[in-house]
Amino acid sequence: MTDAAEPKVQRERLIDHFKATYQIVVGIAITIACTNLYADGVIRFPPDISFWTFCIFFITVMPIFHGGDRSLDIKYLHVQPKGFWGRVFYLWDFYALVITGILFVKIAQVIPGAPSSPPIAGQAVAGTTTPASFYLWMTIVLAFDVIVLTVDGIKSDHCKFYGVESKLFKVYGKWIAFNVIFALICVAAIYQPTVCPSLSVTATAAIVFIFAVARTVLDYMFGGEFMFP
Repeated sequence: MTDAAEPKVQRERLIDHFKATYQIVVGIAITIACTNLYADGVIRFPPDISFWTFCIFFITVMPIFHGGDRSLDIKYLHVQPKGFWGRVFYLWDFYALVITGILFVKIAQVIPGAPSSPPIAGQAVAGTTTPASFYLWMTIVLAFDVIVLTVDGIKSDHCKFYGVESKLFKVYGKWIAFNVIFALICVAAIYQPTVCPSLSVTATAAIVFIFAVARTVLDYMFGGEFMFP
């Protein structure tokens, strides 16, 4: 191996370690979500609030996970972070991914569902989770993702750390808009029992799921160049 190739290999290993940590935390979140889906072991039809909130969680997690995972490769695989701020932003990107994964865990924990007996670790407990708490944590995740995308957009536009075409980051503005709109939908769902009591929580969750699917489809439609190398 040449001296020039060695730093790139080391960067690849470090990025893989960072991504593995992110992947493990997100994997834990998905495991907890699966545990809370029909936690009492009874599959209901038509689908209940447990099913719809799980679907909202899953369809929302995947594109955010995909984009975060790809972002490390795009920004750092071929370019060494240099200088104080270059390294600070490198660490910021890593911590932002892990915090996002932790927030996914919190969403998974509050998926409403009847508990089995005895309770399974990480599973919802009767009386402690509500649709409102689920939508609140969804809103928090979307708001944090807006912050991450905003900071990343600013530094990608004004700091020449990455050595990649800036057009890859132009999709950030659209992703921010999609997150804000979906966050407002989740906030509306929190207040649905007060504003529109005639609509059941299950029907509300099904409607929110439709918006979640639309958000994911738009994410991939406009971010194809970013998401797929």
